[in-house]
Amino acid sequence: HEEEKIAVEGGKGGRGNWHFKTPTNQTPRYAQPGIRGQEKQLTLELKVLADVGLVGFPNAGKSTLLSVMTSAKPKIADYEFTTLKPNLGIVKYRDFRSFVMADIPGIIEGAAEGKGLGHYFLRHIERNSILLFLIPADSTDISQEYEVLLNELRKYNPELLDKNRLVAISKSDMLDDELIGEIKIELDRDLKETPYIFISSVSEMGLDELKDRLWLLLND
Repeated sequence: HEEEKIAVEGGKGGRGNWHFKTPTNQTPRYAQPGIRGQEKQLTLELKVLADVGLVGFPNAGKSTLLSVMTSAKPKIADYEFTTLKPNLGIVKYRDFRSFVMADIPGIIEGAAEGKGLGHYFLRHIERNSILLFLIPADSTDISQEYEVLLNELRKYNPELLDKNRLVAISKSDMLDDELIGEIKIELDRDLKETPYIFISSVSEMGLDELKDRLWLLLND
């Protein structure tokens, strides 16, 4: 917001020896010392600002989705907590429009109490307009995983649940139509009014629709 704040006051310069020249003393050896400036140790907290924040457990496919939908190149590996700091990318949309997506490091149960660097990760979610929850299709219980994520956000800051949100079932290219139908029945029952979508970063299944739905939520 272009705000300026003085954290520490600078010092005040003294007067050099030339100030003390006299007709009889052209090279005085005296100078007036200045006043030392202030010293202070500061801890600055950065909260990433983005239109869409990716929320999910480690290995949910957040970094892969970001790399496919944007030109960002986050580190991707088959182990937990590959992402240790937020990564930002610009999602290009229709008619030269765009929005910012942030890959938030993976959340685990107990994150609100600081487990798994929870506070360090969760604070970045506060400045995202939309929360895109990523839950892999091979999760043992998609609805339960979503509830755990919601609960961690609720415990950290209940106001986070006031944000628009969308649930994306990632890695859905491994599902056949019959299994997708069965999962839809469960999600309609458990997620109630929370919208959801089936996607795959690998096959790019559902990614155009995902962009459409995110854009509509951003401009709701």
